[in-house]
Amino acid sequence: MAQEEAKVGVYICHCGGNISDTVDVEKVKEAAAKFKGVEVAETYEYMCSDPGQEMIIKGIKEHGLNRIVVASCSPRMHLETFRQTLESAGLNAYFLDMANIREQCSWVHDDKEAATAKAIDLVHGAVERARYLAPLEPKSMPVKQDILVIGGGIAGIIASLELADKGYQVYLVERNPSIGGHMAQLSKTFPTLDCSQCILTPKMVSAGQHPNIKIITMAEPAAVEGAPGNYRVLIRQRPRFVDASKCTACGECAKKCPVKVPSEFEAELMERKAIYTPFRQAVPKTYVIDTEHCLYFTKGVCRICEKFCPAHAIDFDQKEKTIELDVGAIVACTGFEQLDPRRLEEFGYGLHPDIVTNLQFERLMLQGIHKPSNGKVPKKVAYVLCVGSRMMNTDRGVEHCCKIGCMAAIKHAMLFQKAVPDAEPWIFYTDIRADGKGYEEFYATAQDHNVRFVRGRVAEVIPNGEKLLVRAEDTMLGRDIEGEFDLVVLSTGILPHPTSYELARKLGIQVGSDGFLLERHYKLRPVDSQRDGVFIAGCAVSPKDIRETTLESMATASRVATFVGKGEISIPPEVAYIIQDKCNTCGECIEVCPVAAIEKSPNGIIVNPISCVGCGICVPVCPQWAIDLNHCTEAQLMAQIRGVCESKTSPKIVAFIGGDTAYGSADLAGQTRESYSPNIEIIGVPSVGRIGLKHVLQAFAYGADGIIFVEGDDSVFTEEKMREHVIQLKKELSKYGIKSLRLLSIRTTLPQYHKILNIFSTLNERISKLGPVSEDVRSKIMKQLATA
Repeated sequence: MAQEEAKVGVYICHCGGNISDTVDVEKVKEAAAKFKGVEVAETYEYMCSDPGQEMIIKGIKEHGLNRIVVASCSPRMHLETFRQTLESAGLNAYFLDMANIREQCSWVHDDKEAATAKAIDLVHGAVERARYLAPLEPKSMPVKQDILVIGGGIAGIIASLELADKGYQVYLVERNPSIGGHMAQLSKTFPTLDCSQCILTPKMVSAGQHPNIKIITMAEPAAVEGAPGNYRVLIRQRPRFVDASKCTACGECAKKCPVKVPSEFEAELMERKAIYTPFRQAVPKTYVIDTEHCLYFTKGVCRICEKFCPAHAIDFDQKEKTIELDVGAIVACTGFEQLDPRRLEEFGYGLHPDIVTNLQFERLMLQGIHKPSNGKVPKKVAYVLCVGSRMMNTDRGVEHCCKIGCMAAIKHAMLFQKAVPDAEPWIFYTDIRADGKGYEEFYATAQDHNVRFVRGRVAEVIPNGEKLLVRAEDTMLGRDIEGEFDLVVLSTGILPHPTSYELARKLGIQVGSDGFLLERHYKLRPVDSQRDGVFIAGCAVSPKDIRETTLESMATASRVATFVGKGEISIPPEVAYIIQDKCNTCGECIEVCPVAAIEKSPNGIIVNPISCVGCGICVPVCPQWAIDLNHCTEAQLMAQIRGVCESKTSPKIVAFIGGDTAYGSADLAGQTRESYSPNIEIIGVPSVGRIGLKHVLQAFAYGADGIIFVEGDDSVFTEEKMREHVIQLKKELSKYGIKSLRLLSIRTTLPQYHKILNIFSTLNERISKLGPVSEDVRSKIMKQLATA
């Protein structure tokens, strides 16, 4: 609707004194009545009450209002309430805007005159934006019912079984020849000391035999297309060169194979053949040929396995397959890998065979505890914790805790004592982290069994003949110690699997600064990725033990069932769209889209509305301004900035708050009645990535003296991208005579509202020293904007 046709009704809430005690609502009403396009301005004690809503409905019907602004509490509280009010009056719900004059005004200021002036600015911005609002409607799309689970460790197995038991068809894709993951390599599990294979194998067999689960091993996703609820995934499956329908797993082929190589499953402590199964309980129980070591593939000779296979299952003509799957949701649970302790030379790993990792020690326990160097039974073993974990400001290790190292070492020490008479286990630790169910008791039991605990980091491990000299500090006694050991076990850090980055790219999801797959919200949506229809679980998300992994996998299965269970999904209309007559198909928007919602088609660039999360990051990067965002269009945003900024308040700081988490954090400052300067005025946006140079210049041109960006830590606009964005904006602003010091940015979580208060204070003090932007600079910017 054209600007002059807008008939705006402004309704200002007293909120029982929560607003009107600090804001002169009658003065706000008088000011609002004079704003362009305003037909009606009213106040009421409680706008959210039935009489308050009836007032709005009456105004719409009697005055022909076609835009509504409600100045009241946060839209996080009552946006849906007032949208329903508009719909009941026959007006499109998206013709509503709200001015937050409670949490971000009356509750954070004491000066009534200043708070009133700020409320007028916020209402003015809302009215200006409302004049350009357009009708929008949510849409519904059907959802496919099949599920893809990527990763066949315990996380993938549990998620697959849970979903299959709910009646969904599950495709379980595993890159290795068998499902089972790292849990299959363990001896026993802490703190109950259950046999790992005894509790895992039945689950593996159940997955292999379940009518609703199809296991696809030696395979990985090659490409992912489509949108939430309707993904098309291409799976690339490597050949086994053994016909699974014929192989009986008799093992005759392996007996005859002349090639021996270190076994990955045995942590390279034992050997396997070039044709093998990873372990006896493998699912599927089908042999596979290792093409990197098989003499036929490396030298063109042999094929003895083919000659002696009684089932005639060897098939050297097998080719790589591409399998096409159509699924409604995807679960990524690709597991982890251990940090290579060779990165930390002080521990001597690789210099002596009796310095092993904790995973290697698991295999030694199953083989019968012995020293790899000579087969003798060790008597004195040192368990070194935090090898490569909790290391700050270095690329030799990682900052995070491995989560399992403490309990695994205690388990190893206690099993070592049971297996070896007069065993002497020492555990060198930084802090014992016993935060799981039964863990503290497990720790206490180890102490009662005379496991020796030494608090302090190990400085170095030095091979000394058949012994290993360990030098460490004992922080409890305040002295350095050293001792000789028969075996040293390193509890190494946990890293995301090397395929995580590439998988995240294909799925259109994010990874965190630690390299693990990033959840949408750490506390409230811990198994949702940033992209609808893609879920995450297990150690692909962060280090965790088996119990926590199982819990998370069950939660993931529940979220998947919720997503696909209704058979359709509702698509919010706040998505990007292409203005085709402006678009030159340069693809800049495709490059920056964090959820792969924009793609090039034969008919030009298109936005998939199901995939789009409405962040708006794509809009300011388009050199043609050929892409826009519903409900946060260029016209709406520029008008709101103008409305907020053009009053004569000085100095004025505009804070662009991006996304629900950051906006909620700003609200929380109000809810706790923390105060900040009333010259700081907030404009909520989907993401600060939606704000480009044009918008920042608009703010400075119309009266802003400083700009703040606040983004939630769960945003698809990652910390790295935000940093790059702000740096580039500062460079561009300097060309217009705006100092870079006038722009600050932070990321925050919902409870960290003090970070917002601190940056408000910092910039306010800085602007007080810098002074306002000169009118000459503002005038020049205004002229530039007029010709842009």
